[in-house]
Amino acid sequence: MSRNASKKILILLTSSYPYGAVAESFLDPEILHLCSYFNKVVVVPRSFPNNTEKVDKNLPEVCEIDNSLTICTTTKVGKVKSILMKVFLCLSSKLFYIEIIKKPAVITNIKSLKRLVAFLSEALIIKKWASSYVKKHNLIPQSTVFYTYWLGASTLGLGLLRNEYPEIVVVSRAHRGDLYENQYHPEYIPLRDETLSSISKIFLISNSGKEYLSKKYPTYSENYKTIRLGVIDPHFTTSPSGDGIFRIVSCSYIVPVKRLHLLINGLNELGILRPNKTIEWTHIGYGPLEQNIKKLASEVLPVNVQYNFTGFLPDKGVIEYYQQHNVDIFINVSSSEGIPVSIMEAQSCGIPVIATDVGGTHEIVSDEVGLLLDSDPTPTDIANAILKFIDNPNQNYEKKAKSKNNWKLNYNAEVNHDSFAQEISNLRN
Repeated sequence: MSRNASKKILILLTSSYPYGAVAESFLDPEILHLCSYFNKVVVVPRSFPNNTEKVDKNLPEVCEIDNSLTICTTTKVGKVKSILMKVFLCLSSKLFYIEIIKKPAVITNIKSLKRLVAFLSEALIIKKWASSYVKKHNLIPQSTVFYTYWLGASTLGLGLLRNEYPEIVVVSRAHRGDLYENQYHPEYIPLRDETLSSISKIFLISNSGKEYLSKKYPTYSENYKTIRLGVIDPHFTTSPSGDGIFRIVSCSYIVPVKRLHLLINGLNELGILRPNKTIEWTHIGYGPLEQNIKKLASEVLPVNVQYNFTGFLPDKGVIEYYQQHNVDIFINVSSSEGIPVSIMEAQSCGIPVIATDVGGTHEIVSDEVGLLLDSDPTPTDIANAILKFIDNPNQNYEKKAKSKNNWKLNYNAEVNHDSFAQEISNLRN
């Protein structure tokens, strides 16, 4: 890994990193590489995570945390004042009226209007903060890169800063919820043209994401580039079961988009199809639907399908689980994804993967390393997919090796994060 001797400063805006054990935790290996190409990296979180996920991280010496943007309002009065301030900011900005003129349907839909107010006010807050930050710290625009981890309001805010400091470079990653407009009802992400036109480069985590953005907003396609995320080498391969039990693992936040109810119904059919086979399903993660999903599992799953919910585990805890337990397959039945880091983690440990063909998942899952389901499978489809692994144990060893190799070739954090850090550093040469 090379180091550039010139004075370069990176300002990284995040949602809650470095305070979250899960949220944006895939930034952990990336930070190390960023610090190798920049003389100073300033991490600026927008909020604190919930107490379950809140941790303290040991960051490199050249990395510092700036909490001046962190939201701390908790009182009802404070929240009301915040809402009124956001409305005032929007009504005072010409961007609000430009968006309404371009998309008049926004004004007639309360969800879209609220989304616009929240987005634009946040962007204006970020712009004001960034302008003040440049002056306060005497930043040299020609040596500064602003990087937003999500393609959202912060990105637009920093893009607007370039009106004041045109020499500043602004880049962003784009994942899933910040990319695909069809994840929202109505399908609307505010001020898309204004955001995309105002920044230097957008890095997509999947080719599918790049294709989506290029098709929907071709005007700015020269600024789109795919650089994938990655996970570090765990230096082991997870062992398959050797006691006759077939073990399945899923790992996600427990929210509707992950469709764990669909997985449970698939496991129910699997148990009925193989009544004499003991199957063990473990879900790693927690979330707002946790109790509902646990209740469904207790009501639906037959006696030969055992289940276990680990609750919250930090990233290291997930890898430790794979090292300490037998796992035969990993499964993900989400209705939408970018490219799941959870699949990268499973493949890095040599675990075959079954997943739905949504977002960029087809770029990481194939019949060589597991099995790719249709985007909207039935419980029977899921059961039959798992049966292919149960009934053909010899093929699983080949899929394990290819799964590990796929991680090594395409999702190795050492390679991908170094490429990304070098890429954005070179924007300041």
